[in-house]
Amino acid sequence: MEIGKFATIASPLDQFEIRDLLYLNASILGNLNISLTNIGLYLIIGTLIIILLNIIGTNYNKIVSSG
Repeated sequence: MEIGKFATIASPLDQFEIRDLLYLNASILGNLNISLTNIGLYLIIGTLIIILLNIIGTNYNKIVSSG
């Protein structure tokens, strides 16, 4: 009996696996390995959202009465 194509999960911890998205191996500078992982990408996206909300929330063009 087939439940669905999503029924076979290898491990519930697979969603927390850290994967390399971009990888740079610079052998000129010694043994320097630079990589962007999925966790780093999530941190960059979260930081950009926070900065964008801060810019939108801080309105420098406020209306001031002449009163």
